[in-house]
Amino acid sequence: MHDLFTKDIGWKLASLTLAIAIWVTVFKYNGGAFERGTPRQNTYSDLPVSVFCTTGDPRAFSIKPETVTIKVSGPAEAMDRLQGSEIHPFVDVTGNESARSFRRQVNVSLPHGVTLDDVDPVWVGVSQAR
Repeated sequence: MHDLFTKDIGWKLASLTLAIAIWVTVFKYNGGAFERGTPRQNTYSDLPVSVFCTTGDPRAFSIKPETVTIKVSGPAEAMDRLQGSEIHPFVDVTGNESARSFRRQVNVSLPHGVTLDDVDPVWVGVSQAR
């Protein structure tokens, strides 16, 4: 039994050292998940909703309500730097050539590393301006 632990001790120590180095490297390049701690949540109110349509679409659209409230979460350092201007709520109106008014779900474009938690309201009314 004693031979189980002492036989090839150099190789065993080298393997353990290499395994630790790989583990630290993976976590470092995986965003430092073990250093982040708990995610923090921020709320941004009155963000204007943009309309996404095909290039050359001559129609104009109005959105009701025009603004939404967005809740996002992420690492504390990312939340400290995040500005409301980096969050882009939008509705996609492509494919609605004939409808004059309809409802669309609000989509949100966020910076890398930030997670969308909530959009209020989730749906907005879209109508073709006359």
